Amino acid sequence: MQLSKRTQYGIRAMVCLADAYQRGYLQTKELAAREGLPTKFLESILSALTRGKFLASKIGASGGYRLARAPRDILISDIVNRLEGKKITEEDAETFAQERPGEVAVRLIQAQLSGAVRGVLSTMTLAQLAEQITQQARGGQMYYI
Repeated sequence: MQLSKRTQYGIRAMVCLADAYQRGYLQTKELAAREGLPTKFLESILSALTRGKFLASKIGASGGYRLARAPRDILISDIVNRLEGKKITEEDAETFAQERPGEVAVRLIQAQLSGAVRGVLSTMTLAQLAEQITQQARGGQMYYI
């Protein structure tokens, strides 16, 4: 499975907004600069996420975008489904009457891969993804106090 640029950029923006969740609104230009994304394309993505109730927007000098709810309450699968415009985590119901054994094998593997992708995306929250990013930045080391 390959995520579209739209979805990749949307996830990058959502991670950035999750990092700034406690601070409030971020403007599109700041988000674009932080992640190195094209501003016009990002505006389109943020608009779609706002219509999907993932983001709240505010007009004005102190405005911009922020998460509409806590990162722990946003599933990655919901973001992906919103931005892809179709349910990429759904399997095709199409079957073939006279499949060859090799075709059956490929279809079975693809079904298992789709199931694994659905499992990961539907259980991972934006907060968990942000935590994994923080751990990566620390070199994968976890510190307990």
